[in-house]
Formats: sequence, C-alpha cells, structure tokens
Amino acid sequence: MLSSVTFFFRLCVISMILVIGFSQPLYSQENDSDTSQIKTDQVKLIDSIKKVVYGKAEKASTLTAPTNFISPTYGKSQEQYTVDAVPNPKKPGTGYISDPNNYVTSSEEQELNAIIWDIEQKSTAQIAVVILPSIGSEVPKNFAVELFEEWDIGQADTDNGLLILTVMDQRRTEFEVGYGLEPILTDVVCYRIGTSEIVPNFKQGNFGIGLIEAVKKVQLFLDDPDAIEEIYSNNINHTSSNNRGIPTLLYYILGIYGIICSLFFIGYYGVAYDIERSKDDYYDKYHRLKKLKLGCLLFLFPLPLIFLNRLIKKRLKHYRYAPRFSSVNGKLLSLKDEWAENAFLEKAQVLEESLEAIRYDVWVTHDESDILVLEYEGSSRKYSECQECNYKTFGKTRSEVFHAATYDHRGERYVYYDCRNCHFKEMKIEFIPQLVKHTSSSGSSSFGGGSSSSGSSSFGGGSSGGGGAGVSW
Repeated sequence: MLSSVTFFFRLCVISMILVIGFSQPLYSQENDSDTSQIKTDQVKLIDSIKKVVYGKAEKASTLTAPTNFISPTYGKSQEQYTVDAVPNPKKPGTGYISDPNNYVTSSEEQELNAIIWDIEQKSTAQIAVVILPSIGSEVPKNFAVELFEEWDIGQADTDNGLLILTVMDQRRTEFEVGYGLEPILTDVVCYRIGTSEIVPNFKQGNFGIGLIEAVKKVQLFLDDPDAIEEIYSNNINHTSSNNRGIPTLLYYILGIYGIICSLFFIGYYGVAYDIERSKDDYYDKYHRLKKLKLGCLLFLFPLPLIFLNRLIKKRLKHYRYAPRFSSVNGKLLSLKDEWAENAFLEKAQVLEESLEAIRYDVWVTHDESDILVLEYEGSSRKYSECQECNYKTFGKTRSEVFHAATYDHRGERYVYYDCRNCHFKEMKIEFIPQLVKHTSSSGSSSFGGGSSSSGSSSFGGGSSGGGGAGVSW
C-alpha cells in the first residue's frame, strides 16, 4: 500500500512540474518580425473591409441631402426612459436623432442628420443617435442592445446598423454595432472614436459637437477603410501582447488538463487498488469493480483512462473466471459451459438467459457434491423483475394510442406488459406530449432601408451583433 501512495505522490509532482514548465512563454521571434506580421494582418483586414463596404451596389452619387429633416413627436419630456418609451426618429420623423430633452441644438441635429443620411446613401449603413437623461438602474450596454433590436437598425440582409446611445446621468456613451459593420467598426475602433471625439467634447458640455465629430469619423472609415490603419497602428504593442498571450493560455489549459487527467487516474486507480487488496471473494470484487464505470470520461480524458479501462476489464475477467473452491468441502469447482449449465438451472433461470436479461455461471465439484450458481447482469434492458414470480422476465409487449395528441391537448396511450415466466399482466397509461406549432417570421418594421428618398418611415430590419464599445466621460 505504501508503494502505491508513493507512486501517486510522484505522479502529482510530475504533473505540477509540467504545468509550470508549459506556462513559461518561450518566444524566439524578434520584435521586428512581430511588427511585420501585424502589418500583414492589417493589410488583409483592410482588404476584407473594402469588400464588406463596397460589396453592395453603389448608390447614385448625385443625390442631394434634404434641407430639413423632420424630428419625431416627443410629447412631454421625461426624466427617465425605458426602451419602449424612447421616441423612434423614424416614427413619424425622417431623421436619425432621438433627443427628447434637447441636449443638442436644432442646427447640430440637422447637421448630424445630413451626415448620417449621406452615409446611408453611399453604403446603406444605418446610424441612430439617442441622447437620454436617464434609464434608471439599467446598464447602458444592455439598454443599447435592447433598443437596437427594438428598432431593427440596419438592413435586414446585412445587419449594417450602428446605435450611439448616450445616458446623461450615468455619463456614459455606448456604440452598439451590427454584424455587418463589425469588420470595420471593431471594439478598438469604437473605443478610440469615443475617447478621441466623445469624451473631450462631452466634458466641456459640447454634446452636439462631440456627436458630429464621432459620426464624421465613422463616415471617414466607411468611405475610406484605409484610414483605419491609423487606429490600429497606435495599438501595435497591444495586439502583439494579445498574440503572445494565446500560446501562454494554451499552455495553461494543457497543464490543467494534464492535472485533471492525473487526478481522475489516481482516483479510479485508488478504488480499483482498494478492491484488489480487500478480503472479499471474487464474486463481490467483481460487482464492486463493475460499478466503477468510466462512461464519457473515457472520451474526455482518453490518455490515462484508456489504460485504466483495460486494467478494469482484465480484472473483471479474472474475478469472474478465476478457479474457485467449494466453501462446503474445499473441493475444486469447475465452470459448466452454456449448454451443460442448463441441467443445474431452474426453468425460469434458463428463460432469463434466453432473454439475455441475466447471465448465470454454474460452478460444480467433480462429484456434484456442491453447486454454486452466480448471477451476472445481462445485456438486455428490456426486462425487469416481475412482482409476482421475482424473475427478470417482465417486459413490454405492445402499446396502442387511446387519444392522439393534438395542438390543443396531450394524448394518451395504453402500454401492455407481460411476464414471460408466470404470465402476469399489467396495463399502464402513458401521456403523449401536446403537439407544438412551428411558426416563422420574416422582416420587421423599424428602420428605413437606405432608399434614395429624403427619408424613410422605418429602419431596415437589422440586428445587433453584440460588438462595439463604451466610454465614460
């Protein structure tokens, strides 16, 4: 027993050494090669961005922005807003700004609408700007996601929407980006726009100017994706650090995986070792070890457990077929084959074997002075123990539907059971789940669709990708 404990201890120490060794980041590349690789990645990113922005049919360049955008009907201003209460600039207005408490001037609002209108005509991307005094205890990020989905900002087929939400009492501005714009307006880009345009202007109370500059920056990136390289070039060290962190994280994961494998191996092997060292007879050892099921762990941690599984199978075979001696007279017992054992079994036991519900091993002395019948689990799960004769010959024979399930109510069926030995019969009622109607919906009415008119009555049916960033000022 002491040698086994020593082996387990050494195995744990080796696992810990491997984790510590793997966790040390080993890099042989110089900084110049890292920077070169980053530059190459930037070129690939910008090429993909151009495809996203200009993949659609181009809008006519001769369109002229409307001279006046109609604001939504605000009604009585509120101090706190919910998603449902925020005025939609497209209902019944024609603009893109929702400012029910007038934090920006009329001229600033018209300039914002003109810029966003121009963006939509050229790229079909849709932008909504919302400025609210308060949203209560709601988190601005969650509020932005819900409002984005409520209004369906962006085109339905490209999800190229952007929501800029400002919550005044929390001094927070969120950029919520649709899937189609995420290759362009990444989290880093949105954050840099916020820190360079929103924060300095908002701190001075220039809310309209800050939003105009932020939207102009978005327009610049949509018109000329090459300009994003400036944003990324200021974050080379940050990107390189992230790339270096990936191998380190992988080493940690592999190390932790190794420790978990070792712990499982030690635990299971410890139980098997305890069974082997116990004073139980082979039959009891067999059933104790049989309960040690590896199950799905054998697929999750195959490297150590596959060897343990082979060991368990080998011992189970030994416990079942090892030589036995009579407890009555001490004589050697011999195992009868499948046909010869029937002479020593009851009729019901032979039936159990034919149904593969139970397997019997019959051990007999040479002079048949002692007979030992051992019961083992069969391969079939169709039969259970009969409550009348106590043999494992009770199983389902047939079923019939009494009430079919519909979309309005559940159904019922009768299930009939019969004992193949004593012919005890039983009928049970089972319920059939109610049918469920599968419906599909397409499109929605919210934001307006990038048409060439002066405005549209709704947004285009886009959805949020969950990307973007927020800044506090």
